[in-house]
Amino acid sequence: MKVAVANSIREQYVQKLMSLLSDEDLGMIASNSFNFPIVADGEESWVEIVVKIPKEDDGYDKREEYSMKLEDRKAKAEEKAKAKAKKVERDRKLREEKAKAKAEAEAKGE
Repeated sequence: MKVAVANSIREQYVQKLMSLLSDEDLGMIASNSFNFPIVADGEESWVEIVVKIPKEDDGYDKREEYSMKLEDRKAKAEEKAKAKAKKVERDRKLREEKAKAKAEAEAKGE
């Protein structure tokens, strides 16, 4: 895509997005991006929206890569949760055994 065409399309989408958010305090921060202030939980911050038209990228490949990345993260999180649950159970058993041994030792000592 020619740069002039990409610039024109980008400008159109920036304007469309800004019109959707017209009730916000919007301001341009670059030719392809704008921002607006937010307050969440008493904290002030900013939302920045960037409109980008990549030169030779395949958007479908990016979507698939991101989907695979999310699946990998989910699988790793599940593995981590299982490992943690296993450790918690092992630690619980060790504490019980230790408490039982201590109770037996105290019973023998009396």
